[in-house]
Amino acid sequence: MTQRTVTLLIVVWALAILSLLGVASVNQIKPFDPSMLLAQAASNPQFDNHFAAALGDAGVAPGTLVHMVSSGDCYCDKLTEPHRQELSRELADEGYQLTQVSLTEHPALRRFVDHYPALAVIDNAGQLRYLGPYAIGYGCFTGTNLVNQIKQAATSTEYYGASINSDVKGCFCAV
Repeated sequence: MTQRTVTLLIVVWALAILSLLGVASVNQIKPFDPSMLLAQAASNPQFDNHFAAALGDAGVAPGTLVHMVSSGDCYCDKLTEPHRQELSRELADEGYQLTQVSLTEHPALRRFVDHYPALAVIDNAGQLRYLGPYAIGYGCFTGTNLVNQIKQAATSTEYYGASINSDVKGCFCAV
């Protein structure tokens, strides 16, 4: 083989690998709220109160970061671990604790959130501060990290209603 042939084979091999990675990552990107359940529900002025009450019925206390999962095995859920740890660590001083709620065990929540991993933040007064994903983009680790936005929503002294983040794409699994 000539030097030119070897170079051409390496270039073709590299392009094939990059193409396969591109196809795999595009297949991983899914909408967080594909059926628009959350977006439609959040348009109700009482949504924040209804969702906070549904979390209360699921045993969630005020001052809680609620990590919502399902009974299935979801690779995307494993990718949120660094975000959960960072939020738990940084919001502990504000009185927040982390708990996990299964969407399959609580159909009242599943009416609004049908993809996971998802996070709800209930402040110390029992108000919903944030509902949505931890991050968006390829694998939820190369895209936009929403941790700072979530921390700001959780610690703001003013309450103007919850920040509902439903129109995003990333690594999410269906319940």
